Amino acid sequence: MIFLKVTICAWCCWAVTASGDDDLPVGHKMKLGSHRPMEGRVEELDVVPHPIDFYEEYSLGSKPVVLKGAARNMPAFKLWSDKYMKENYGDEEVQVEPGKKENRTRVAMEGTSMGFGEFLDEYNTSDVYMVDGVPKPMTPEFMMLRCTLCGGYTKYLSMTNFWFSSGGTKSVLHNDDADNINCVLSGSKEFFMAHKKYEKDLPFTRSGHVGIDVDAVDLIQTPSIRKLKWWLAEIEAGDCLFIPHFWLHQVRSTGRNLAVNVWWHFFRNFNNSECMTTGEDGVETRQELPQYAPLADFTINEGESHRKRYVEAMYPTNARKPRKFTKKDIIALTIDAGEDDLPSKEQLKQAKEIGTKIFNAGNTNGDKYLDLKELYSIDADLFLELFGEPKGGYGLEDLQERQGEEEIDGYDDLGQGRGPEEGGETTEDLELDFDDEASQPRDEL
Repeated sequence: MIFLKVTICAWCCWAVTASGDDDLPVGHKMKLGSHRPMEGRVEELDVVPHPIDFYEEYSLGSKPVVLKGAARNMPAFKLWSDKYMKENYGDEEVQVEPGKKENRTRVAMEGTSMGFGEFLDEYNTSDVYMVDGVPKPMTPEFMMLRCTLCGGYTKYLSMTNFWFSSGGTKSVLHNDDADNINCVLSGSKEFFMAHKKYEKDLPFTRSGHVGIDVDAVDLIQTPSIRKLKWWLAEIEAGDCLFIPHFWLHQVRSTGRNLAVNVWWHFFRNFNNSECMTTGEDGVETRQELPQYAPLADFTINEGESHRKRYVEAMYPTNARKPRKFTKKDIIALTIDAGEDDLPSKEQLKQAKEIGTKIFNAGNTNGDKYLDLKELYSIDADLFLELFGEPKGGYGLEDLQERQGEEEIDGYDDLGQGRGPEEGGETTEDLELDFDDEASQPRDEL
């Protein structure tokens, strides 16, 4: 009872002091998070979980978690001083961005190239910061954590990010379309985090972030922020944070700040058997896994960024079971037109060609449908060959597509279905201006 009274009193005091004007909403024109007290701190673990537990509890469960001290035994944590990196990797070319407060303007997003050694000479006396993939020669020194070493995580790696500044950086409020782990190797970071369910209510810009000033949030212009419940994650040097896909977050850094993100696209086909071993007695037990494995041992395949579009449509988050897609479903998903435009005849023709190749590559049993297992069987290199390197972030079309998945039973406005044998519909009647040419033989791919 005493605790309850203290909590209520603290809330009242906060509400009164957070806004000096009764006519203004609490936290108006103040730092993001001032609109209400945090719900709590993100869960912290002192031991990195086994991949099976990590997948079920955090990845599949869409739950962020701080892995305390998980990076402390990495060579990168021990070696990556400015002196060491300049002597060993100073000739590497890296991408840098101007300004420590992110705004995602075209100039900032395109960045500038410079030598890594040159950056190391300048970053302490300028507002420039490095945002790039981990340079290939440095990948043997950064480690993948135990929780990702079996089951499929390393199969679906899509990119890395190397963040390096003198501190004081502030990101926009945004979310990402892939699961990722952020390991801080120097300095500290503070993460404002909110559940992905709030995404549909927020004013996202076309560059993929929420259109607010994180230092002075206008709660009159963006009233949806007032309802945003949030959690805090404080990451010290040597800690790692798992960020589930689409979770909203805004990041502030302190001190010489060096961190690495490893991203993989959320996958539904966790390979449990890959994480098990059978003893002489025939009993199956979990594999004993090492603490780390070098990032250099694994392949980053950007084709996974394209596969995810089909996976998300086939198995939306709120669906009870995955759908099965016809060839026309795959073609419909492949169409890429402007947000206010109907697809041109050329786009329709190209979508048919690409969609047919994807369908044929996965439809190994020769039936009329592509299922989730078949979709995952397609080599990621084919997606990269067909679509090229993915563009950074996502725009309004992608956001609208994900929000469309809120329809009951997992249907969206594309008209895609699961196949008649599962009680769903297909898009055999989809009106596309295609001729009825036969599909390309699979052996031509």
